Amino acid sequence: MPAGVGPVSGTKFFTGPAGSPPTSPDQWIEVGDISNLGDLALQFAQIAVESLGSGDTYQLKGQRSLPNFELTMNRNDSDLGQLALKAAAEAARGTLYPFKILETDGGTAIWQGESFGYGPSYGGVSSLRSVKTSVSIRPSTLTITPSV
Repeated sequence: MPAGVGPVSGTKFFTGPAGSPPTSPDQWIEVGDISNLGDLALQFAQIAVESLGSGDTYQLKGQRSLPNFELTMNRNDSDLGQLALKAAAEAARGTLYPFKILETDGGTAIWQGESFGYGPSYGGVSSLRSVKTSVSIRPSTLTITPSV
């Protein structure tokens, strides 16, 4: 397979104690039973430029933003990582937590953000009960390291 191409299955997601990313691997807590990981896609707002003279409208690249990282997990009340995310969601506003993604090929993404909520998600008759949370991404703290 070409470099960077691979399955999502086996990717791991971690959180740590409030503050800066841990320097010791022992302080990262793996979040288990994840059914859907979010996106780290940088986005830009579009600014419309309209000209009466030419009758044209075109777009300029505006402010950049990173949308919240949406995470869906199969509910597991004994999973330490899910419990840590729940505690992060209950923390005071402005409390930053470190988050890390470890890809199957060794690539990583590490950032700090806030956890916005933690709660149940119900689906159809044959669905498992799941929980969802939304994690903000502070752009200045995001570091993506591709595998080598």
